[in-house]
Amino acid sequence: MPSFSGILVFAIIPFFASLYYSFTSGIGKIEFVGLGNFIELFKNPTFMLAVKNTLIFIGIGVPLLLILSLGLSLSMMNAPHVFARWALLIPLIIPTASVIGGWNLILGVDGFISRLAVHLGLESINFLDEKFAMEVIILLYIWKNMGYLAVVFTSAISTIPKEYKEVYLLESKSEIRMIRMVILPLIAPIAFFAIIISVMNSFKLFREVYVMYGSMPPKNIYMLQHFMNNNFFKLNYQRLATAAIILIGILSMLIWLILKLQRHYTRDL
Repeated sequence: MPSFSGILVFAIIPFFASLYYSFTSGIGKIEFVGLGNFIELFKNPTFMLAVKNTLIFIGIGVPLLLILSLGLSLSMMNAPHVFARWALLIPLIIPTASVIGGWNLILGVDGFISRLAVHLGLESINFLDEKFAMEVIILLYIWKNMGYLAVVFTSAISTIPKEYKEVYLLESKSEIRMIRMVILPLIAPIAFFAIIISVMNSFKLFREVYVMYGSMPPKNIYMLQHFMNNNFFKLNYQRLATAAIILIGILSMLIWLILKLQRHYTRDL
């Protein structure tokens, strides 16, 4: 009951309140407008830009994160890298201000790379401007989450009985085929869990992006979180609630699709 009470007060009731706001307009005198808020948002170019950038970020960042994390985990498969596994979790615990300060020292207009380029006779490079903004936040997202997912994959791989690998290697000397035919099928449930976690964590990067670029970032990284945050400051609760419901819908469809693929894949196995 204590746990459920907290969820009820801070999650369930606010969700239904937001759902109610998404179908109304006005503050003093509230009127029911049906799907009007949703239609208005989908006609709003700023909102559509935020949706497009969010989907691009997820579509590029999540696959790259999963591939690199799994590759890092497989590279540690045959050796007990105890310190490396502990060190991989450091990006998760570093304060946001320290992270952004470090990235500015390396990639900013007066950062290490820019100073090195000037020293070599080249033009100063600011990797934090609009031209490289999407690449920078994808790199930041991967750097922050790759260690955690690598630990998750490593834990899953470590539970596979060694006999499975040894028997397969008697039939085939190809470790790449062993990874594809033995390891990946056996860790499939954890892999689908990692996909869901990666999608959820992609929305948590807003804190770092906000500290780095502010409430009005370059257009190519203006995300749904920026749109919702700006409407919160404007006290436009109807638009904020409608955007939140749409975001929940997008996440729900993505998770439903991932779970459906998982059931299909495990049934074939």
